[in-house]
Amino acid sequence: MIDVNSEERLTKLLERYGNNSHTHLYYLGDKEWFWDSDYEALIVYRTALNRRIVLGDPVGNPRFTRRVIEQFVADCNENKQIPVFYQAKSSFLSLYEKLGLRCSKIGEEAQVDLSTFQLNGKQWLKLRNRMNKFGRSGFTFEVLHPPYSDSFLHRLQDISDEWLGNRKEKSFSVGSFAKEYVMRFPVAVLVGPDGNYEAFVTIAGDHQPFMEAESVCRRLTVDLMRYTKACPHGTMDVLFVSLFLWAKEQAYDVCSLGMAPLANVTDSHIIKLLYKYGNKLYNFKGLYEYKNKFAPNWENVYLVSQAAATSINVALLALIIHSNDSNKQSPSQIPPKHFIHKVLSSKKRA
Repeated sequence: MIDVNSEERLTKLLERYGNNSHTHLYYLGDKEWFWDSDYEALIVYRTALNRRIVLGDPVGNPRFTRRVIEQFVADCNENKQIPVFYQAKSSFLSLYEKLGLRCSKIGEEAQVDLSTFQLNGKQWLKLRNRMNKFGRSGFTFEVLHPPYSDSFLHRLQDISDEWLGNRKEKSFSVGSFAKEYVMRFPVAVLVGPDGNYEAFVTIAGDHQPFMEAESVCRRLTVDLMRYTKACPHGTMDVLFVSLFLWAKEQAYDVCSLGMAPLANVTDSHIIKLLYKYGNKLYNFKGLYEYKNKFAPNWENVYLVSQAAATSINVALLALIIHSNDSNKQSPSQIPPKHFIHKVLSSKKRA
């Protein structure tokens, strides 16, 4: 986890300028931090070989976010490292291109507009019926806030372990279950008629009023999503819809459901790479279709890097995300050289 001084500085920054879709992942403790010279904007990244792989766009004072990108790229060049921006949005594309980087669309992020979300009309009939069925069966929805009791955290841990099965937790761009991490966020739970928890999601975002920039969008981001094997079909649908309705009542503006890789991507090279390194783990088509049932707005997401390095960057990202190492690894540790040689060889054959 991050040190106390860094956490305090980050907390103050987010209270003033708001979160983005990735800021909750800063607390995983698996990233390095790069502040602008006035500590008004922040970039987080992982080092892999000679690359610094950034998660998302900078966060902080809008007057300094462009500058921190320029300072970060300059620092990379000075230290003979290659900057890679993963899940960048459109806001800074012109700057990235000006700095000599290539922007490749890799998917879209689902963002539910809470101000207009409702269950009226024919298109919502299936979800409306499902909500009514669960309600009649005695299921209830709750949002709990930290600090949590040990017994509550143990129950969430049990659900998480059951959901994971033989799989390993991911990291970097995906949250992973740790009690210290979960303790930071509100948790939405669906409670069965017997009083047991059937599913939960942790909800990151702007839970406090902004000290500055009142016009900033107040957002939620769904982080961990876990459920029991015995939960009824449609449990997560009910949990998500209940969360949206609750968040709307709490005056949130947007709820992010995260990225759907390859959504409306037309670059055949990117499609081939992402399928090679990720489709077995993500089921890209199914992920897009599931999120799309909630009628979100879709925002383009990009991989920004040197034009000739896309293949190795995608391979490194796959390794980092699935390594689940909460300790920052040195360039010599991520990944082994024979892995890189294999990637480069396959690139030449393609």
